[in-house]
Amino acid sequence: MTTPANYRKGSTWLQTSPVDFSHDITGADRADELISEVEELKIPFPGVWEISYQARSYTGGTTAAVEFVRTALFKNSQLIPGTEALTGGHTVMQTTAGQTILEKFDVNDVITLHAYRIGANPAHVLSNSDGRTGVMAHWVSPGF
Repeated sequence: MTTPANYRKGSTWLQTSPVDFSHDITGADRADELISEVEELKIPFPGVWEISYQARSYTGGTTAAVEFVRTALFKNSQLIPGTEALTGGHTVMQTTAGQTILEKFDVNDVITLHAYRIGANPAHVLSNSDGRTGVMAHWVSPGF
């Protein structure tokens, strides 16, 4: 079940809706891919926004192999430096990581969640209806 897109929106804050999904990271090692199951956030007015996310990742495979998932936020298809988070290790692992930063945005800028894998074993970004993976934005100032 998905929640309507306007579930968590206000005049100065935005939040993605909880959604159930499992996104297999199938691209090449260290090749970012859009986590399309997490809706994009479109900035309604310019200024400085506090943006944050959490992303639940899963790394699988043998205990002898190392596998990581790097997640990050993008603005208009470009990496937002400082939003990267890395999870994984030598074993099958599920964990939730994320970041919070301040960033200047223009009206209609788009924020999206991306991820890549490091290693050759299966890797995923997933969520369930309790909101394990999501993106939030809160307006804090008209500018620096």
